[in-house]
Amino acid sequence: MKVLLTFMLLLSVSPDFDSAVLFLTGASSMEDLDETTLERFRALQLRPLDLNRCSRSRLVSSGLMSAFQAASLLDWRQRSGDILSYTELGLVDGFTPDYVEALKPFTTLESSGPPGKRRQVRMHHDLMLRASARSSGDETEHCYGMKYKAALGETAELNWSTRNSYSDKKLGIGTVSAAVYGRKYLGKMILGHFNARFGQGLNLWSGFSMQPWSSVQAMRKNGTGLSPTGSFSPSHLGAAADFEFGRWSVAMAYSIKEKMPVGAVAYTGKRFTAGLTARTGAVGADFKLGFPNVGVYGEFCWQGRPDGVLGLRWLPSYGTELIGFARFADGLPEAAAGVSAQSFSSVVYWSSKQARAFVKYNPQLNAGPVTIAPSLRLAACRKDGWRLEARGELQAVAWEWMLRSRLDVVKCNGVSWLFCSEAGHTGGRLRAWLRWTLFKVENWDDRIYVYERDAPGTFNVPAYYGKGWALSLAGSWKIAVRHAMYYRISYIEYPWNSDYKAPKLEVKVQYQLSL
Repeated sequence: MKVLLTFMLLLSVSPDFDSAVLFLTGASSMEDLDETTLERFRALQLRPLDLNRCSRSRLVSSGLMSAFQAASLLDWRQRSGDILSYTELGLVDGFTPDYVEALKPFTTLESSGPPGKRRQVRMHHDLMLRASARSSGDETEHCYGMKYKAALGETAELNWSTRNSYSDKKLGIGTVSAAVYGRKYLGKMILGHFNARFGQGLNLWSGFSMQPWSSVQAMRKNGTGLSPTGSFSPSHLGAAADFEFGRWSVAMAYSIKEKMPVGAVAYTGKRFTAGLTARTGAVGADFKLGFPNVGVYGEFCWQGRPDGVLGLRWLPSYGTELIGFARFADGLPEAAAGVSAQSFSSVVYWSSKQARAFVKYNPQLNAGPVTIAPSLRLAACRKDGWRLEARGELQAVAWEWMLRSRLDVVKCNGVSWLFCSEAGHTGGRLRAWLRWTLFKVENWDDRIYVYERDAPGTFNVPAYYGKGWALSLAGSWKIAVRHAMYYRISYIEYPWNSDYKAPKLEVKVQYQLSL
């Protein structure tokens, strides 16, 4: 049976990076994410997670799965041995076919071989060096960055990241994070920078958190607990550890930056999970309760005042999800509801400060080797006034070539628009994407954000403002098995502005070494 499953694995095709990230994060577009999230997924893409060797603590802290999914995976491995294909992974409780497809770019399934054979633990080294220069008028600026990661299989890792920017020229020590993963009672130990994300984010959630209006999935969080980080923008610095005792886990940490101790206890069952988290000045309890096709979740926290969130999730059929939640935090009442289907999603959000709504339709059409993916997104936001947005995209992919066009129209203080078109070669050792953009945005409140390709580890979402055009060329060159180069050249000019604005030319080069 497993031989057949292994053969089926060879026939499977992994989704592209952007599609996989959007599915796993639940974001409706790449503009909804942040730099830290993209850094984490790029690191996993470069050095995928071995699902046959990872401990429960390692699986959860990766951010790829919930505590329940990690427990299901470990139970399957204990009963059936190594997972030999992603087809077999789809049989594990909590792993739907779409979810398994999205995991492919960030995971691997390495078998230990015949019974009794000792697994080989390999040392991996990944080094990234980047440099960029930007010229605007008579001024030229430079910035640099470096990332290094050493990993001993799935048992230990060391991260070191540092960079400066055009606005901050200082190049400091940066981020340093070391972790050791255990096998029995010890989940992990971390020294240096770390992340701490528990419950629904009311009590403790370091770094970026998607807003509930950005997608249906953003209304319900999966805490990753304590985890090491190689982010350029870490949240906590100190020491952390977690321990596992069957279905129970205990976590503790101390952050020197905030002089903050953290303690957490959690229980993971088949249909019920719960946790208690305490830190300086706050204590919170969270839970998730699952029934067939229905889930209830929530968190309640006291930090000098009561905060709470309560949500309901319903799966009426495969691929369809309805969710609603109510939250009161920082004195702000909020409520949201949404629906997500195979090619349709919609969210309505309300708080005492603003109201938002969006709807997205993105079917996918296959005609032999050609895949056509149209997309339409409509959004409305009322804060100080109304902001209405309409976005249409059309993408065609055939063999190793792609073509994508996008039109944005925004009505706020005035009417602004942006059109861009991108063509690219997506396969082979040399990859390249050429993008041309034309825009007219006369008011700052009407600015349009557009996610653009860049070197791995760089999150590039410029805000277009003014009247002009832009051109960019981005890509990669796989020099050898262990060596790769990434590049981006961009130019933007404002020839139709009433007030002169200097054009900008930027060049980025990044080298990647993997041993």
